[in-house]
Amino acid sequence: MQLAYIRELIGNYKHQVLMGDMNTHASDLLLNSPLRDLGLLAPQAEATFPSWRPQRCLDHILLSPTLTLESVQVLAQPISDHLPVAVEIRLPGSLTADALPALSPGAGGPLA
Repeated sequence: MQLAYIRELIGNYKHQVLMGDMNTHASDLLLNSPLRDLGLLAPQAEATFPSWRPQRCLDHILLSPTLTLESVQVLAQPISDHLPVAVEIRLPGSLTADALPALSPGAGGPLA
């Protein structure tokens, strides 16, 4: 039910990043869950659980194919019973800061 709800929330977005402790392997998420029709990719395949002797890959960062994976890494930081996963992604050219119009001061731009 939770994955169906998440699917409903993100399904209409072109660019998607879904991350968390999914309590299952990526193949189950991508083939046998409500997420199966989104075309998400699961770049990480290293074990993350339990953190003191990882044997299962339960923590994922899933990406839509519109995003480019630059790197993926399971971090050796056992501050939980799961190891954290980090990715670097490249946004499509149409979404980079250089492609966006500049905001004039006082027009909703970032605070100084």
